[in-house]
Amino acid sequence: MSHKKAVLITCCVAFLWSLAGWNIKMIQWSPFAIAGGRSMIAAILLLPVLIKKGIKVTPAAIGGAVCYMAFNYCFIYSTKYATSAFAIMMQYTAPVYVAILSWLVLKEHVTKMDVMSIIAVLVGMLFFFIDSAGGGSIFGKIVAVMNGITFAGVSFFLRIQKNENPVVSMFLGNVLSGIVGLFFMIHSTIPDGTSLAFLGLAGFLCAFTYMMYALASTGLSTLETVLLPVIDPVMNPVWVFLFCGERPGALSIAGAMVILAAILIRGISGVPGKAFHKEK
Repeated sequence: MSHKKAVLITCCVAFLWSLAGWNIKMIQWSPFAIAGGRSMIAAILLLPVLIKKGIKVTPAAIGGAVCYMAFNYCFIYSTKYATSAFAIMMQYTAPVYVAILSWLVLKEHVTKMDVMSIIAVLVGMLFFFIDSAGGGSIFGKIVAVMNGITFAGVSFFLRIQKNENPVVSMFLGNVLSGIVGLFFMIHSTIPDGTSLAFLGLAGFLCAFTYMMYALASTGLSTLETVLLPVIDPVMNPVWVFLFCGERPGALSIAGAMVILAAILIRGISGVPGKAFHKEK
C-alpha cells in the first residue's frame, strides 16, 4: 500500500473510532447487552476474513481474546456511566501498562521516560477523579481505568503474535463477548429502532475499522502509527458534546491534556530516527 493511501485510511479510521462514544451513548440498552450485541455483529463480519486466511488458535490468541472481551465491557460500561472523555483517555494510557507488562514478563528495560509517563498519567487520572463538574459516577470512573489495563493486555498479546494472524484474537474476543452478553440481551427489554440502528453501526465499525487499520499500518512509519490515531481521543468527546450535550469539566480537560501529552511524548521519544519517515 502506498504511503499517502495508508495515511488517508488511518485518518479515516481514527475519525470513525472517534464516533464510538456518541454511538454508544445513543443506544438505549444495558451496557453489557450493548457489548454483547456489538460483538456478535463484529464476529459475524470478521468470520469471512478468518475463513479465507485460516484460523490458528494459540495460547497468545486466547490471551488476547480474553483481554479484548474485558476491554469491550469496560469501555462500553465506562462510556455509559463515566464521561466519554474519561473512557477514551483511559484507553490511550495503554502504552504505559504495556511498558510495565514488558518489564515484568519479557524483562525489557524500563526507561526514565516510561517512569515519567506513568507519573504524568497518574496525575492526569487524579484530575478526572476529583472533577465533579464533568459528571459520571465514581464506579464508572474506576471501571474506565481498566480500559487502559485491558487494552494493554490486548496490545501485549498481539505483540506476541506478530508473526501470526492477529485477527484471530479479535474474532475470538468478539465471540466471547457475544456469548457473555447473550444473558444480558435476553434479560433486557428490546431496544427501539434507533438504538438497533446504532448497535448495527457499532458492530460494523468495530470490525471494519480494525481490518482497515491493520491493512494501513503496513504503509506507515512508526511515528505515524503514534500520531495519527490521536484524532480519536481528541474528537471523541467533541462529538459527544455536540450531539449529547455531555460537557467535560475544566479539571477533566486539564487531565486529558496531561495524559495525551505524556503518551505522545513517550511514543515519539521511543521512535528511532530512521522510523520518522516511511519509504514511498
